[in-house]
Amino acid sequence: MDTLSSLTTLWPQIVASYPPGLVEVTTTILAQILGFWLPCTLYLLIDLTFPAFSNKHKLQSSRRQPSWSAITHCFRRVFTANLLSTSLHIALNYATNFQHSLFTISPAYPTPRELITDFTYALLLRELLFYAAHRALHHPKLYSRFHKQHHSFTAPMAFAAQYAHPLEHMLANVMPIVLPLALRRAHILSFALFLTTMLVETASVHSGYDFAGARKHDLHHEKFRVNYGALGLLDWVFGTDVPGWDRKEEKES
Repeated sequence: MDTLSSLTTLWPQIVASYPPGLVEVTTTILAQILGFWLPCTLYLLIDLTFPAFSNKHKLQSSRRQPSWSAITHCFRRVFTANLLSTSLHIALNYATNFQHSLFTISPAYPTPRELITDFTYALLLRELLFYAAHRALHHPKLYSRFHKQHHSFTAPMAFAAQYAHPLEHMLANVMPIVLPLALRRAHILSFALFLTTMLVETASVHSGYDFAGARKHDLHHEKFRVNYGALGLLDWVFGTDVPGWDRKEEKES
């Protein structure tokens, strides 16, 4: 009971003790660690520690898997990019003395209804923004300059989820997740839940394994012209889901 009481009062104490900008920055960093760095590291440990299990459950053949040098290069680039983006986030908040936030910093916890509403709204708007940005990045005039780096992993691995040109990272990774709930001025804990979930999802779909919904996005890395979205809804609408793409190819042949 004492533990539950302490957890109940912890958030109000944090909000009362620290400025909103600092709460936003810290929450975002924790979400990155829990939602991206931890799952990516676990997937990599599976590769290294259980090679037989890894080979059995990888969606693509062992000859297509990235080399160790490619993995370490990816890790360094992603770590550096995260360090720079976090530094920029801190600098922007420092410029306002950490007194402002894109989100509502309230001592009250969001209600279950608020969490569900915010999450559903953000999920649908993220799908729209991500699909549009991702499809645009496959345009011939943009692909080689901005998106080809990400597709250098034809057989993806979890850390490759954020292996991207800075412009792509902003347009396809950051904005579709941040913008929906920033527009609503949603509770920071709603944003933290959504951010963590989306980071776990993107790490999982880039893992290369045949679980956690990775199959569709893995096929995108293999075939390039299918499955641009995260949910598959807009792929179904615009015929870029796998069945729609297959039908189109059959008609053209």
